[in-house]
Amino acid sequence: MTDAACPRVSLAHYPGFNRFVLDWLGGDERFLPRRDATPSATSPNASPELVNALIGSNQRWGLFVREDVERWARGENVAIIAGQQVGFAGGPIYTLAKIASLLKLKREYEARGISATVFFWLATEDHDYNEVAVLSLPAKEGQRDLLHLRATRGFESKEVVGPLPIPSTLVDELTAHMSMERPPYFRDGITFRDSFAELIATTVGSGIVLVDALLPELRRAGAPLFASIGAQWDAIQRELATRSAALHDAGYTPQVVPRDSEPYTLFFRINARGERELITEPPDVTSPETISTSALTRPLLQDFVFRPAVFVGGPAEVSYYAQIGSLHELLGIPMPRIALRGHALVAPKRVVRYFERFDIAPEEIFSTADDILATREPKGVAEIETVRDEAKRDLMKQIERISDLALPADHALARSIHRSVGHLEYHFDKLAERAVRGLVRKGRDRYAAVKELIATLYPDRVVQDRIVGWYPWWCDSGRFLVDRLIDEIEPDSDAFKVVSL
Repeated sequence: MTDAACPRVSLAHYPGFNRFVLDWLGGDERFLPRRDATPSATSPNASPELVNALIGSNQRWGLFVREDVERWARGENVAIIAGQQVGFAGGPIYTLAKIASLLKLKREYEARGISATVFFWLATEDHDYNEVAVLSLPAKEGQRDLLHLRATRGFESKEVVGPLPIPSTLVDELTAHMSMERPPYFRDGITFRDSFAELIATTVGSGIVLVDALLPELRRAGAPLFASIGAQWDAIQRELATRSAALHDAGYTPQVVPRDSEPYTLFFRINARGERELITEPPDVTSPETISTSALTRPLLQDFVFRPAVFVGGPAEVSYYAQIGSLHELLGIPMPRIALRGHALVAPKRVVRYFERFDIAPEEIFSTADDILATREPKGVAEIETVRDEAKRDLMKQIERISDLALPADHALARSIHRSVGHLEYHFDKLAERAVRGLVRKGRDRYAAVKELIATLYPDRVVQDRIVGWYPWWCDSGRFLVDRLIDEIEPDSDAFKVVSL
């Protein structure tokens, strides 16, 4: 721990972290370069219609971005971009960590005299309703670490989620749980897109340009790219298969794997009902407004239109670039520098102080309180285990004597003895486990502190930033949460921080 206020921990300790990204951070550039040159602005594919649409949509959400957008469109500002689904109430903490990473990079570039425009792509075209209509909150009481609020549609749908209204029941549950009045960004009938955008505008205030992925002007700006992909459809499919095979041979799992004997998904078509229909052949681009990108082509559209100097993504998004990296050259699109978003967990200062007060290493929290504290009582735990093992050996000797005496008279007794031995061993082990738990809980303050650390940072055995919504933290801390994250976040780092509030 190098900073008593905000412990810093290697991402190697982060449970389930993407192995490809860890190797990439460690210097393996076989599939993805790690350029860090001084960025320079380039002329984007920004038509006057797209510029006006970006300015107008942001103004409706409460963001006044004219100067930033126009400077970018003239090629005076470098572009930095990231994106996320329009999750209810802002989604998990990692969404805010992405935004903080963008604003941190903007601050660092401007300190070097490089003007930057920050774009945040709203993935309004996604159709996974279950991913956006859910919010996990710290539980206020009971045995659970988290309270999960979710809305389900009761039927499978391919409708794009951005324009769909947020169910009132979802808002009612949230406001009741937090004992709050319904704010404007949760008003009746508001869509997932507008609610998310207005909340971000309220939270961040300025310095960021939100991009609705469904903007018709954006799709029209991407029409030449769609046509180019269509013209090289088979070559792109072969290139993706070749790159995916190389990743597999190197021991990695490609981020996108097609079904057997099927091509990679590149595009969807949005029909009159707002549903995404799979396109399995080169698309007709006479109506680009109806074309929707896949996970593999969305980065290409961003890079084609916005010409970003830096793309900031999570581990999965970095892995997408490893899979599509060779397509940039094939399609003649400059590839941005790829940066991993900063990883941050948040906790009250009181809770973060437990690390030092009770001598707990931050990487230990991805466990259980009993396992953590058992290492603090090695002598007592070892003695319990010794007594258990000795008692089991003595008991087994006595059972063998019973067996020697009884088996000649009753051979059917063998099965009963074997069952009894199994039961006795099981209960011996459970008794020893209970004794160890009792021993480690002797220090009640320490035990309670470790339990709270785990419930806060590793709730329900999931790393906090992956699942817990940032909205309650912002309601408690306001702008301080955003400023604190920007100050402490480390984009493109091989470590995460526990940020104290």
